[in-house]
Order: sequence, then C-alpha cells, then structure tokens
Amino acid sequence: MTTAQERKQQERHARRRRIQRAARTVFAEKSYAKASIEQIAREAQLSVGAIYLYFRSKEDLYVSLLEETLEQFDTDLSAIRQDSEKSPDERLHTAWHYLTQWAAGDIEATRVLRLVSQPGVRKQLSDEVAEAVAAGIARIKSHMAGIVEEGMDASIYQRGNADQTIDLCWSLFLGILQANDARLNLDLPGASFEDLARSAFAAVDTSLRHPPRAEVAAA
Repeated sequence: MTTAQERKQQERHARRRRIQRAARTVFAEKSYAKASIEQIAREAQLSVGAIYLYFRSKEDLYVSLLEETLEQFDTDLSAIRQDSEKSPDERLHTAWHYLTQWAAGDIEATRVLRLVSQPGVRKQLSDEVAEAVAAGIARIKSHMAGIVEEGMDASIYQRGNADQTIDLCWSLFLGILQANDARLNLDLPGASFEDLARSAFAAVDTSLRHPPRAEVAAA
C-alpha cells in the first residue's frame, strides 16, 4: 500500500514527465531558440507558473530532457556490459557503436548534451536536473570503464586507468559531435560523423591493446 508521501512523489514525477513530453514536441517544432515556456505550457495544458514549479528556466527544462535518454542508456549499456557471449573488446566496441548510432539518429538530443558544456549554463539549472544528468553520464562512464577493466583482467588490454580511458572516450565522442557540426554548418571538407566515430574508436582500441611482441622486443 502506497503512502501519501509516495503518492505525492508519483504525482510529481508524472507531472514532470508530462511537461517534458510537451517540451519535446515544442522544441522539435519550434527549435530550442524559438520555443518559449508559454508555448510549452499550452502544449502541456498547464499554466506557466506550474512549469516553473518544476523547472527553473527554459534551459533547465531543455537539459532535463536528457534524463529519460540517460536512463535508457543505463539499461542498455548494462545489458551490453553483461553480455558474456562477447569478449570485453567486442563489448566495448558495441557500447561505442550504441552511443554513436544514437547520436546519428537523435540530433536534437545531442544538442541538449552539448548545451551542458556551455559556459554559464550551470546557474540556469536546478540542482535536481544538474544532479540527475551528472549521475546519468557517470553511469554511462562506469559501464564502459567496467568493460575496459574486464579487458585488462583478461589481458586483452594493457593494465592502466580504466576511468581515465573512458574520460578520453567521452571527450572524443563530444569532440566528434562538435567537429561534425562545424563541417555541416560551414560546408567543410572532411570525414562524416560515422567515419570519424570509427576512426576514433580504432585509435582508442589500438592504444589499449598490448603491443606486438616484435615491438616489445625492439623496445
């Protein structure tokens, strides 16, 4: 039997999700820059004041849209990590491919992700949203670092700091997104997002592995 406090929490969660669903619709139709809290309130059939009971600003609401995505990432990457039929290096490749396929297919969500790194955005975010998104990203990194650790334990990868390796992977991932935006916006020559993602993973994978014996002997 649920308590009154539990029901209140469930109602609050449902109201937040309702607002977020409305926001997704408005942002998709109007773009982030042109969307307004008033339009989102109308779509959600709530007052503007009700929106501000749950979200500090338009930026806060926009960034909060990552919460559901990151929850799905947590579930899917956990399943990839636990796939015992694949070796650790195959699982790491699958995890990277999962992230890059998502990025290629959900452009709006990648814009939300990149907004998080913009100067001054933190003061526009509530603690609730900032902490939820930070925790979600940390879980992604934890799953991937766990796969790298298993690769090290299996002597597929050289022993090293798995967390730092995944920090590098995450930085590469965000950098590829930015580089692809610049290429498209300025009509620059260069590799596609998919090609950049493949090359980046190949470089990381090579650096993780033990060098060939001939190279070891020469050293």
